[in-house]
Amino acid sequence: MKKVSTVRANTTTVTNAERAAANVRKALNATTASIPGLMRPHPATSRSIRGHRTVPRDFLRSMINVVEQTEVLQAAGTFDTAEASAALQFEAAFRPVADDVARLLASLTYTIDAKLAAVAAKALQTYAVAKGFARDPRNRSLIIRLRQLQRDLGRKGPRKKK
Repeated sequence: MKKVSTVRANTTTVTNAERAAANVRKALNATTASIPGLMRPHPATSRSIRGHRTVPRDFLRSMINVVEQTEVLQAAGTFDTAEASAALQFEAAFRPVADDVARLLASLTYTIDAKLAAVAAKALQTYAVAKGFARDPRNRSLIIRLRQLQRDLGRKGPRKKK
């Protein structure tokens, strides 16, 4: 007798949400690549950066002017006015972008939470209805399913008063 090989094809369904998320991630990756000099946070430098970001921008602009007008400070070579000007220009251009991304993050997180909350409320309502139906002897098969739901819900019951 000849053995027949049964190979299953990987038929993973791609949902609309996954497709949309993939498109957004692709756009975000392209956007990320277009930001000149983008750096990732690093534990070795993050404390120093956090401390120096409170230096007022007016101070930096004044320092640019002072160094440009003072030969001895130029000769010291401790402050690059071109680098400072470029950093201030970068902030002026990209701070609104960072604010937009922060709003996008807040909106996306809220949307995820709102969608889950809507179905969670309906699931809890249906759970309460199912518990009511399980009291009827004709629906005793619900009891096993309710135990599974109760286990998955992970709640022990009403909170005890202190």
